[in-house]
Parts: sequence; C-alpha cells; structure tokens
Amino acid sequence: MKLYYLRLPKDIKDYRVILMDATVATGAAAMMAIRVLLDHDVPEENISLVSLLMAEIGVHSIAYAFPKVKIVTSALDPEINEKFYVLPGIGNFGDRYFGTEPNEDY
Repeated sequence: MKLYYLRLPKDIKDYRVILMDATVATGAAAMMAIRVLLDHDVPEENISLVSLLMAEIGVHSIAYAFPKVKIVTSALDPEINEKFYVLPGIGNFGDRYFGTEPNEDY
C-alpha cells in the first residue's frame, strides 16, 4: 500500500479519532491508517475504527496489532476469497441486516 495524500489537524494528538472504513477484509488499509495516526502521536486508546462490514481475519489482525483501538462494526463475515473480497460480503448485506430475503420474482 502507498499513502498518496495526508492532511491532519496539527493538534490531532489531542483528539479522539473515528477512523471509518466501509468494509474491512484483511485489515491492511485500516492498519496503515492507524499507524499514520500513531505516528502523529494520537494515543491508540483514542482511536475508534468504525466499519459497516468486517471479515473475521481483518478484525483479528487489527485487534492483535493494536489491542487498544476500539473496533465497531454492524456485521462480521467469516471469510475472504482469493481476491481478498469479504464473503458473503456487501452484496446481500441489506437482506442479512434487515432480516429480509430477496423475492425470486425480481
């Protein structure tokens, strides 16, 4: 991964930071972002990672590397595929979240 752009408040170390990532598969991007925050003196316990959907492997990787970061997600999927996509993933997230099933007629 490569960091292309960075713009943070000069006093970010004094903030509680909510880091948002829509989906977390391996956790690599989130861990890079957390590392950037730590490099700018944000205390680990002041960082919250918020995600719509996470794969178990990503949660475990992040929690192991940064045990004081709070992780908040609305759903946890069991695995990722060979392309590192979360399975079953966002495709049927709405149905799973709201307890609905798609109509076969559509």
